[in-house]
Amino acid sequence: MNRTAIKTLILAITLVVAASFQSAAFAATDTTAPSLKIKAPAAILIDEKTGEVLWEKNADEKRAAASTAKMMTAILALEREEMDDTITVGEEVAAAGPYGIKLSVGERLALKDLLYALMLSSANDSALVIADHIGGDVGKFIDLMNTKATRIGAFSTHYANPHGLSDKTQYTTARDLAKIARYGLKNEDFKTIVSTTEWKLNRSDPKKLTVVENRNKLLGLYPLATGIKTGYISEAGYCLVSSAETDTVSVIAVVLGSGSYKRLFNESQQVLDYGFSLYEKKKLITKGHKHRMVALKYGDELDLVAKDDVEGNVRRSLETSTTISLKRDIDYPITKGQVLGKIKVNQAGREVASTKLIAERSIEKPRFTKIARFYLDRLWKSIF
Repeated sequence: MNRTAIKTLILAITLVVAASFQSAAFAATDTTAPSLKIKAPAAILIDEKTGEVLWEKNADEKRAAASTAKMMTAILALEREEMDDTITVGEEVAAAGPYGIKLSVGERLALKDLLYALMLSSANDSALVIADHIGGDVGKFIDLMNTKATRIGAFSTHYANPHGLSDKTQYTTARDLAKIARYGLKNEDFKTIVSTTEWKLNRSDPKKLTVVENRNKLLGLYPLATGIKTGYISEAGYCLVSSAETDTVSVIAVVLGSGSYKRLFNESQQVLDYGFSLYEKKKLITKGHKHRMVALKYGDELDLVAKDDVEGNVRRSLETSTTISLKRDIDYPITKGQVLGKIKVNQAGREVASTKLIAERSIEKPRFTKIARFYLDRLWKSIF
């Protein structure tokens, strides 16, 4: 074997060995969270507080909206009317079809009841009544829906009706639905409605449906679940926009196009579990740890320490940063344990832990002799 061939062989072996070490290094970074594979054709997972995308699959693929469209109907209703407002049912309910709570023309209900029927039992007649009341007619309300979607940043969404029934011009994406859900959850009434498992309607005719149950069975299956909305039409498949939270972490999952509700709920749980697995609970602030030294007016130095031990859920793969804020004009006398500031631990734009900063020791107000000595020392140093 000539010298050139030997060099080539050595180089090849070196590259193979280097590649194997590199592969091992990358594999090691993937152990912080389990892998996630679902059969649903489109899905996304986001951090509710920050909007950060934690995982996605075909999240920008345009798909039929189905009853997820009702999220926007509820958002507009809550922003434009009061929950206790009374609404009279009009002729618009004739277009609802068989899916609803059997509203009758002339019947009067509180907006609150219409919203619970809309979001829990997915009542199409409620959607039409809300739309007609707020928009003046259903067509104008649809314009409001599309304008609101754009303002939220859901640029790949277009509405053609307020309930989500089949229409070739109505579409959305998993990413947009996550944005809309995140926006909706900022409204406390929206958050309360979508987390409710059952609601009793106040109707004048007791023979009509008076109790609506939430079709989102994840609320009973998954202890951390807090909402939000199911959807189904044949061209959309089975869809779910879901949310779940712990004391410190909130996530939103969107799963679209599943083959059955059973698979939909199972895969939604998988996605939510994956989201929580990306976080770990750890001590972020230690009680008594010195975080800042402050110089007082007459030369005393004071250490500020953390008041409490604080734990928090943080992303495994992201660094944290610390910010400290102090009270203005810290002055004598100082009492041990006196609150003089605050420390915050932040990650990815959100606060994950905080506590007060307190004085480690007491310092009395200096006597005249100490104050005089302080100024004499300063004068002496300025001269020499």
